[in-house]
Amino acid sequence: MTWYEFLLFVHIAGAIVWLGGAFVFQVYGMIELRTGDAAAIARFAGNAGKIGERLFTPTSLVVVLAGIGLMLDGDWPWGRLWVVFSLAAFAGSFLVGITILAPTAKRIPVVGPATPEGQLLIRRIFGVLRIDLMFMFAIVFAMVVRPTSDDVWVVVIVAALLAAGVAIVARGLTRTPETAASTG
Repeated sequence: MTWYEFLLFVHIAGAIVWLGGAFVFQVYGMIELRTGDAAAIARFAGNAGKIGERLFTPTSLVVVLAGIGLMLDGDWPWGRLWVVFSLAAFAGSFLVGITILAPTAKRIPVVGPATPEGQLLIRRIFGVLRIDLMFMFAIVFAMVVRPTSDDVWVVVIVAALLAAGVAIVARGLTRTPETAASTG
């Protein structure tokens, strides 16, 4: 086994854990949110936060570090479109985490996770995590397809879909439960 093969395994295995876990959290989170059980939702959100902090954050760093190792060991040029796009999408995901997710999550214990305000914050976090999941899928797309400068249209389409998805989810985040119920 070469270092490149080892790093590729670590990179792919980490991405599976990171993306698969985030996807399962979304599905399970939607199930919990639909129950309307404030205590169960609060418990799930608390556990999801702990798992995210202890598993997903380190895993995302391992994925990036293994990717950097692959770039160096494989002597890949850093200016390739798929590399730049993937790094930009990772930066977007990282910024969402530090500017929105972390501060919002820190407010939940202050207001109480089972309070109406706490429940609204939890719902917003799950919405923002959908945005983060879209970034992750965009990264995986770029890693698999590896668009070149001849394929700029592919990146433009993916970026437009990502922007549209972010806009749709962000629009939903500004709605309160009362306005959401009244508008359907």
